[in-house]
Formats: sequence, C-alpha cells, structure tokens
Amino acid sequence: MSEQKTVLCVEDDNTIRMLICEELAFAGYQVLQARDGVEGLEMVRQHSPDLVVCDISMPRMNGFELLEAVNLNDDDPVPFVMLTALGDRQNQIRGRELGVVDYLVKPVDFDLLLAAVASRIKRRRHSDTFADASGQFFSRPLLLQRLEAARRVVAPVSVILTKIDSFLGLSIRLAPAEQQLLRSQVHTQLSQLAESGKVYGWADGCWALIERADTQASDIPASMQRHEIMVGGVMVNYTFSMLRIQVDWTSPELRRLDASALVEACALHLNFISAGNARRFIYLGDADYHALEAARYAERNLAEAIRHGELELVFQPRVDMASGGIVGAEALLRWPGAAIGVLSPGFFVPAAERMGLAAELDRWVISRMLQAVRQMVQWAPSIVLSFNLSGQSLGAGVPAYLSDCLKDDAQGIAANLEIEVTETSMAHLTPEVEQAIARLREMGTKLAVDDFGMGYASLAYLKRLRAEVIKIDRSFVTDIARQEIDAQIVEGLIGLARAMGCIVVAEGVETAVQAEALLNLGCRYAQGYYFYRPMPLDELLALLEAP
Repeated sequence: MSEQKTVLCVEDDNTIRMLICEELAFAGYQVLQARDGVEGLEMVRQHSPDLVVCDISMPRMNGFELLEAVNLNDDDPVPFVMLTALGDRQNQIRGRELGVVDYLVKPVDFDLLLAAVASRIKRRRHSDTFADASGQFFSRPLLLQRLEAARRVVAPVSVILTKIDSFLGLSIRLAPAEQQLLRSQVHTQLSQLAESGKVYGWADGCWALIERADTQASDIPASMQRHEIMVGGVMVNYTFSMLRIQVDWTSPELRRLDASALVEACALHLNFISAGNARRFIYLGDADYHALEAARYAERNLAEAIRHGELELVFQPRVDMASGGIVGAEALLRWPGAAIGVLSPGFFVPAAERMGLAAELDRWVISRMLQAVRQMVQWAPSIVLSFNLSGQSLGAGVPAYLSDCLKDDAQGIAANLEIEVTETSMAHLTPEVEQAIARLREMGTKLAVDDFGMGYASLAYLKRLRAEVIKIDRSFVTDIARQEIDAQIVEGLIGLARAMGCIVVAEGVETAVQAEALLNLGCRYAQGYYFYRPMPLDELLALLEAP
C-alpha cells in the first residue's frame, strides 16, 4: 500500500490481541494496541488511527462506549470492526445503531478480519463532494461550509434535518437494489425543498438541507412525511421525522455554536424527540437555542464536572396521600454551577450516555445517595430513597457495584433503597444484570419501573423483573381531572399494578384536583410540586425530624 494506514486493536485478552496485531502488521498496517476502552480512547486521541478493531465486552469501558466516545462529534467518524464472543442479535442491532457495519464473532477468522479492515479503510477515503457512491447526496463538509459562509456575513438560513423513522429495521429488510431505490426516493422528495436541489448526507438514515427561500414561510406538507417502497414484492410504508431550525446568526446564543455543533445538536435532538414517536415535525426557534447550547456544554464539560464534584443531589419527598405523611423520597441530580446556568438532568444525562459516562455518573450518585440515606433512617427508619439507573449503567456493572457497597453495611440500609429503571432501559437486561439485581433484592432493595406507560416494556419483561413499585408518568397525571381518557388509562395501569402485587406511585402531581382524582382511582402514593419541590438534604432531614 502506497500510504501506510494505522489500525488500533482494543482487546482485553492478551493472546487474542497479540495474534490480531501480528496479522495486521504482517498485512502492512501500522499497529497500535490497547487493553480496554479507556486506554483505547487515549490512543485514538493521541494517534488518530484510520480504523479501530475492538472487542465489545471489556472492563472499565466496553466497545460500544468507546465507539460513542470516539465518534461523538466527528464529521468523519473512525470506522470500527467489532469483535465479540456473543453472536446474538441484540449486540448486532446495538452495533448497527452506532454505525458498525463489520461485526465478527470470535474465534476470529483472520482472512475475514483483514478483508473487513481493508474494505472499511478504502470506503473511508470518500469523495470530498459526495456522501455516498450514488453521487446523489453531498457530503457533510460542504453543508458546514455553506453554514459557515452564512455565519460570516450574518445571513439567516433555514436548515431542515430529516430522518427515516425506524431506519435500522427498514434497512435490514432491503436488498442492495432496494436500498438504492430508497435513497433515490429520499433525494427526490427532499430536493424539492432544498436550495439549488442540494441534499446533504448527515448519518445513516439522516439527511440535511438548506431550505429554499420561497418555502421557508410555509408549512411542510404532511404528505412529505409518509412514503412507501416495494420490498420483496410487498409495499412497505415508512415515515420521516423532520426538524426545521431558523438559523439567525445575529443571536448571541447561536453564535457560540459553530456550524458543526449546531447541526449535530439538532440531529441529536431530532433522534431523542422522535424515538418511539414517529412522524414528528419539530420547529426550533430562538427560544430553543439555549437547549442546544446546554446539550453541547454538557458534552464538553460533564466529565470534569463529575471529577470535580460540581454536581449535587436534591430530594423530592414521596407522600402517602391518605395520611399526608412522607414515606420516601427520590434522589434527583442537578448541575448548579454550570457556566451557562443551572442544568437539569434532561440536558446532561443524555450527554453522559452518548459519551459513555453514564456508569461513572451513576456511581457518583450512588456514593452520595448512600451517605444521605444513612442520615434519613436516623429519623425515619422505614423511609425509602429511590434513584434512577440508566439503561447503559445496567449493562456496565453498576448494580454489582451497588451490591458491593452494601454487602458489609451494618445499618441494613439496602431495605431503604429503591432502584428505578425505565421501560425503555429494559432492553439492556441480560442474565448477568438480572443476577446482580437479584442479589440486591435478596438484601432487601426494591425495584421500581419509572415512567410506566411511556416505553416499550412487554408484560413478559415485567413478569421477569417482578418489580415492587410502578411509577405512573406525569403525562397521564396532568389532565387526569379533565380528560376522561387519561383517567381511564391511569385506572387501567393501577389495575395492572395491583394484579402484579405492585405499589403505585404517581409522578408530577401539581394540584389538589389531581391528587384527589388519583386517590379516588386507588393510587395512594404520589410526588410532585403540590406536595413538595425537590430540596437539599438538610431541608428534607428537617421535615423528617419534625413531629
């Protein structure tokens, strides 16, 4: 090869790593190596390899977390070839969601490995003009150049980002010819809105365009968001979710974001808002710039904030509505000292998950939470303190970490703890995770399903978990006294919870009318601003001390 390419091998098994490195070096590559994701991330930052060969299951930082950390904000992401002993479908889907194309199962077939490495490096030498071989979609750098040019002359532009809902599930079903047909359909639809007909590839299943001046003041037709394609002789429907942002470069908040940061933040926002809620149209204006800025700030500064103790816990009491007494509390995370103002978890927890910091963040929460509950039980021996674990943390050894923290505890505070998992995080449940949770429950720790009714959990998941607590999402509580359908949904959820032997807790209760309606439907426990706002630990302790 005329120009020697650099390949990084990240593998915790010394023998496998040595064999892979030898094969790659013999094939003419410059080879770097690391024992886990943490070392691998440092090597990427120092040497900028052309490709990473990476194991999935590793200590400290696994392969998926490394991939997310490496390619978080990169316009030209480093390709990964993933290795694993787990040939299961869940890992393959997880990898493809993160952009992994090559996924090899151990024991490694070195001929396949070398072919995958050569192919991926060759594909990375993409044209500076086009995002793919079809020549239909222009590349990211050209979009960013256009936005930066507008920024220099302070010219307003309208950007539209479009993603195919459930793109992964659709693309898996398509043959190569059908995939090309899909791309052609997308280009035909979007080019009608695009300045000079130019549509830019942003990520798999996601495209961007600068909107034509004559369409910016009008609504996007609903027909633009629903389409169909022939797959194996059967017509299959697919939908777009779209985001439009009016980019006013005179805005001080916006000018703090460069073009790349702006579009990346919009793409992430579109992904989160449209997840599980297809065919969304999102309009972002001046009021939304702060949200974009906050997301970017969190991505850049969260790691240091965790290390320097800049975060804090506050506590929102849980109330027995029949007696009015405090029976528990939920530990909530805040970032009060951020340079752009107080940040809520809605901004920095998703950033932690994207950066592979969720497990580190949850360990920090656990250490502070255990200190707090030891003080609470002095005044309320039966109080329950709940806290949320992210789906990423479930698979990163955090339940086992909590178990280790509690095993030598003389106070027996495990019975005062309640782990909250969301319905959507149940996809991270593995036999190992379930075993770690089972050990905690043997100590007395309870399990709660948070935001119940908002995710994708099946009854099979709930049966496996045998949760003691179900928390009803605030979206069902807000209009419970005005909307009959909300009251019926809540009544059904309460009936299901009772049938499973679960306690029901309603979240987001803000009025007496809501509290009364919930109590009449059979929900005894609740939390929300009507009872108490989140408060520092010393204020909660004062409430518990009061007669």
